[in-house]
Amino acid sequence: MDGSNVTSFVAEEAMNASTSQNTSTRPPHQEIPVMHWVIMSISPLGFVENGLLLWFLCFRVRRNPFTVYITHLSIADISLLFCIFILSVDYALDYELSSGYYYTIVTLSVTFLFGYNTGLYLLAAISVERCLLVLYPIWYRCHRPKHQSAFVCALLWALSCLVTTMEYVMCIDSGGQGHPRSNCRAVIIFIAILSFLVFTPLMVVSSIILVVKIRKNTRTSLSSKLYLVILVTIIVFLIFAMPIRLLYLLYYEYWSTLGTLHHISLLFSTINSSANPFIYFFVGSSKKKRFKESLKVVLTRAFKDEMQPRRQEDNGNTITVETIV
Repeated sequence: MDGSNVTSFVAEEAMNASTSQNTSTRPPHQEIPVMHWVIMSISPLGFVENGLLLWFLCFRVRRNPFTVYITHLSIADISLLFCIFILSVDYALDYELSSGYYYTIVTLSVTFLFGYNTGLYLLAAISVERCLLVLYPIWYRCHRPKHQSAFVCALLWALSCLVTTMEYVMCIDSGGQGHPRSNCRAVIIFIAILSFLVFTPLMVVSSIILVVKIRKNTRTSLSSKLYLVILVTIIVFLIFAMPIRLLYLLYYEYWSTLGTLHHISLLFSTINSSANPFIYFFVGSSKKKRFKESLKVVLTRAFKDEMQPRRQEDNGNTITVETIV
């Protein structure tokens, strides 16, 4: 999920669409970049993967605090991949889809940013909560609020909405509203602080603590696949999304120099948002029975929270099983 240079790319795209309804914004016979063909191939696949994952999380897999976060993360990925696909198709068709529909393309660009910001905040929240689980297991089992995950997700969606709205009003649509350029710079500085000095350090430090604790403790409760899912997901995000986030901060000032990299940004965004369902599947599946188990079994194993009390059915009798920490 990467909201980097798409803001500038989409802003330029929206301007082209609104000012030239029937004229081509790309020189005649200019070939579409190969990356856009790759994007248009991967993004529908990622959209379907996340949609299937969302359905299983909502209706087939037992819910726990971790699956609540993953459900919201899947929604953010779906919205981002949908926007990427439509924007890429529109580019391939020489902006015929958006020609004369300025607010349609603006809505896509804002939704794209919204999905990226939410994904970053959710991953940070996931890593921090699992870190607290390892450091304070008794609190987690006895004193953690029942609906904490849902409350945190709602709070992060609201924060993402605020940040995205500020960026759109002050930077993307600043020309039409007459806002000073300094306001845009202030918003970019705020986003940089929020991303690189708050959420990313929280994510990285929490992940390091998880790795250290897992390596020191060989008990099953700290070596479940759930922790591997978290770590791999965060690593993929840091590799494919965060570097582009840094590039994005420079775009408003150096668009003429960095604008040619927007294809790479879109491709990295697509890979990052499409990779999560694969991570869950390969981590959750058994090496000996890979591709032979049902998706429900695989996802249940991947998202199994061994720190939470769970109930098992055995010959009609309900037995409460708790993991001793």
